[in-house]
Amino acid sequence: MIRIHMKYIFFLAIAGSLFLAACKKDTPIGPPIKLEPDYALPQGNAPKEANDKIQQLYDKYGSYFLYNFTQKDFEWIQSSGNSNSKIDTAVLGNPEYTMDMLALLEDVWLKFLPEDFKKKGGIPYRVFIMDSIKQFRGAGYPPGFEYLNFEYKVIGKAIAFSGMNANLRTMTPAQKLAKKNLIIGVMWNYYVNSGFLDVPAAFYNVSDYVNQPQMPINAANPANVEAYRQRGFLPESYNIVTGAPSEWLKSAYFWTSTPKNYDLSSYIYHMLQCSDEKIAPLVNDNYPLIKQKFDILVKHFRDKYGIDVRAIANATY
Repeated sequence: MIRIHMKYIFFLAIAGSLFLAACKKDTPIGPPIKLEPDYALPQGNAPKEANDKIQQLYDKYGSYFLYNFTQKDFEWIQSSGNSNSKIDTAVLGNPEYTMDMLALLEDVWLKFLPEDFKKKGGIPYRVFIMDSIKQFRGAGYPPGFEYLNFEYKVIGKAIAFSGMNANLRTMTPAQKLAKKNLIIGVMWNYYVNSGFLDVPAAFYNVSDYVNQPQMPINAANPANVEAYRQRGFLPESYNIVTGAPSEWLKSAYFWTSTPKNYDLSSYIYHMLQCSDEKIAPLVNDNYPLIKQKFDILVKHFRDKYGIDVRAIANATY
């Protein structure tokens, strides 16, 4: 009985294989499915020069620069949160200023990036450009203060920039420089966090992240500040009025949490936003560890990605 049963199973297996082969042979595959683009270009009634530029950017880099979109489009790029999450509102800009906005982004961001880097993700898939980004703060605020306004939003592989309005045509050199520093800082964090740019291990191998520096580190304790600098640590920023440095190591918490992240952020700030003249008192032979770490980053981004970070920092308008 066992021998007959095994033969029966073998016969079924052969018959099944022949049946499947026949089905595959007789079933036509059909033509490939055509994938429609996410957005139709041109989008709307912006000047022809602007629409042509947007088409060129998409054809060359595969990135959409969008000025005509719905709130649903804009909300799609925002992370889903709990029921108490506040949704930002996009206020569309006047299409008349589309080319002005594209020219600004070219001058403060895109012109600093090599072509190959832009093609490999240096420009996000969606770039929303609009008049303003608002978030309702809730009831109880006086008239005119009900909303928070944002200059940008970065979510996933999309970024939104506000400011597409008449103010673009009256920007002063100082305002344009401030806009460059803002956008470059935002995009560099996006590149590092998204993995488009990496940070060499050699940078972290220079300083000691184990033994906490003597604190507090402020103007009232110059010896502590000097020892801190000699260990290779920079301020996180400077007061826009007085120029006084602001240190990222404000308390022991910052040292015990993620000191490497704070340290890297301070170097990225100086590398991209501080001119040669401004950083000269710190990046020199008097502070060999600072100079070593700074030079490591500058060389890395130039050699691996073709990005001249010092050209970005020294740019003027």
